[in-house]
Amino acid sequence: MVTNNPYPFARFADLTGFVLAGGASRRMGRPKASLQLDGEIMLERQIRVLRSVARRVVVVGGQNGYLDEFDVPRIPDALPGRGPLGGIYTALLQSRTKFSLVLGCDLPFVNHNLLAWLMLRARADRSDVTVPRSPDGRLQPLCAVYRRRALYAVRTRLELGLNKLSGFFSMVRCTAIPWQELADAGIQPFQFDNMNTPEDYEYARRRIEGPAATPAISKRAPF
Repeated sequence: MVTNNPYPFARFADLTGFVLAGGASRRMGRPKASLQLDGEIMLERQIRVLRSVARRVVVVGGQNGYLDEFDVPRIPDALPGRGPLGGIYTALLQSRTKFSLVLGCDLPFVNHNLLAWLMLRARADRSDVTVPRSPDGRLQPLCAVYRRRALYAVRTRLELGLNKLSGFFSMVRCTAIPWQELADAGIQPFQFDNMNTPEDYEYARRRIEGPAATPAISKRAPF
């Protein structure tokens, strides 16, 4: 990860952070939000990193009782079963700020520097959506900044029965940040690695905890 901290005081009053915690996690076999890395579960990890850039953090999906210890509000999906686009819709519908940073629960290497840089870029480019590309060229919509005015386009797409995120970006003014620009800013290639399978999870654990990592067993109840 980035070892220096070029944005030590970057916490934005006009930004709300949203953790999407309502995915089915079928390939993983258990909720990704409850996976444990280096002594904390992914939900806790994502709340922590979002709190480093946003004064308010909200969880979309998940269960109320499980979130009590994190002192964050939870909102249920406004349109259950509509996937990540439905989660983004719920976030924008509830957001009270101009910008919303949406973060999935399967990105274990996201850190403060990456999110602060994205937010500064979003402020500068005036797009409806500021979304990074990973080294393989793919957009990363679950680590992206959305302006509140993107809500109309999200709602329109969902009303048409279209749940895929890929077609949404052509409906809005979108800045897709090329990987080279991110690399020039000090972002590391692995920071967009996600966890879809148990093998991905073990890779993340070894990278974060070291090669001698022991099997992780959460002491908290599952979702």
